[in-house]
Amino acid sequence: MREGDINECPVCLEYPLEYGNTSRNISWIQCSRCDQWFHVECLNLSSVEIKNLFSYHCQKCEKVAGPSVYKRRSKRARIEIDYVALNDGDSYAVSKSEHPHVNSFLQYDVEVDRTDKQNPHVYIEERIDEEFFFATRLDKPVLLPNVNDAEVGMALPRRREDIDMGFITAEAGEDSAVEVMDVLTQQGVSPGWDLAKWRDYFLSDANDRDRIRNVISLEISETESLGKSFKRPQIVRRLDLVDKVWNDSKERPKVTKYCLMSVNGSFTDFHIDFSGTAVYYTVCSGEKVFLMYPPTDENLALYTEWCLKPDQNYAWFPDISKRFRGVAKKPSNGFKVKLQPGDLFMIPSGWIHAVYTPSDSIVIGGNYLTLSDLLMHLKINEIEKQTNVPTKFRFPMFNKVLWLTSWYYLNHKDEFLLDIMGPSYNKNVKMEDNVNKKEFESSVPYDTLRALIDKLKAHNQLAKTNSKARNSIPTKLIQKPVSVFFDELNQWLNEIKEEKS
Repeated sequence: MREGDINECPVCLEYPLEYGNTSRNISWIQCSRCDQWFHVECLNLSSVEIKNLFSYHCQKCEKVAGPSVYKRRSKRARIEIDYVALNDGDSYAVSKSEHPHVNSFLQYDVEVDRTDKQNPHVYIEERIDEEFFFATRLDKPVLLPNVNDAEVGMALPRRREDIDMGFITAEAGEDSAVEVMDVLTQQGVSPGWDLAKWRDYFLSDANDRDRIRNVISLEISETESLGKSFKRPQIVRRLDLVDKVWNDSKERPKVTKYCLMSVNGSFTDFHIDFSGTAVYYTVCSGEKVFLMYPPTDENLALYTEWCLKPDQNYAWFPDISKRFRGVAKKPSNGFKVKLQPGDLFMIPSGWIHAVYTPSDSIVIGGNYLTLSDLLMHLKINEIEKQTNVPTKFRFPMFNKVLWLTSWYYLNHKDEFLLDIMGPSYNKNVKMEDNVNKKEFESSVPYDTLRALIDKLKAHNQLAKTNSKARNSIPTKLIQKPVSVFFDELNQWLNEIKEEKS
């Protein structure tokens, strides 16, 4: 360390830190004995050390005055206020150390026993295939503990324990943009981060993190040795509607493979995945805890009400109340389920859920639409409109997918029933009695096609005055006037109606 101007950091005089670092703020600290200024970075002082310093003594002054003096710590817990949230317009002062709902989340006492295959909330299985899917209609989530990847037709790019931040950054690229969420505000961080910055944050000591941040939307399907070499579970590939119907020269929706990287304490508030997509989710490292509610009509109505509350960020969804036929009700049949490394978790369409991260975790997962869940997809799409969900958080090109779906199945009618009900539905659908079974089998295909046609007609009406909607209609593929196309769809609907009766 050379001596010089007290206003220049003596540690980096030959190549000052300012050179090449004009794009970021540089923090300084002054020795309280000799008044010499230093770069905090040059001294390798963490943010926690800086925060707790009362009087800093440089190496030279330490010999005379002793080591630096730290603030006396109170025995009372100190809550650090989240002023970023206050500045963003929130009217509540909350702790920066955790999201205000975490305590309520942790205290929720209905939790799935991972060893109890008879529990009423989650199917606990060793494998999941087409027969299981259509037999159960996936009426609740499926947990496959410590899954055998080959048994479910899934292939990871390398061993789970080796899918770490170093591997992800090397494969995706340090300069790749990542959308980082501030857990306290549940909003995206602006300006955005690159993967190198996120890696450094993720690998930092928990005490050095100024805020809790989360990455849940790094799409990796086009990443050579990360996404392209990852094979989704076979049942997902079998059911994925976009895989089947996409017939467009333009790029398809990229929602199939995500890498989620969450630090300890991360929390994602209650939500439904865009357009009610189903989700597959496999844990590479760390832990996750889900708090889930089934998409019953009452729960969805309560969810809609909660989304429209002006103080939604500070309203705990399980406490929301609404009157149904004169009776006040809250969300019902909720439960928690904990995921561990090696688990595969399958979330059905439309489920309402919040997620907490007890330890730093890396997950690979993805979303997919299915024909058998199309009624739920359309229902959630309407809720997104009612609750003003921004376009960027909805399923990309959803309306185009619907048009392509109608065109595909109009030309492959034999596959329509197969993909809604399954290849052996007449013997596998579990119903209490044959009357209910017959009613279910005959109504679902008809109701699905009718809802699809109604949605397309409404979209076509919008297209008359909206160019974006108009561009979503694949007229070159249809190769006929839209009115004629609707006539053909209606004729097909009548055929199904006759079979139903």
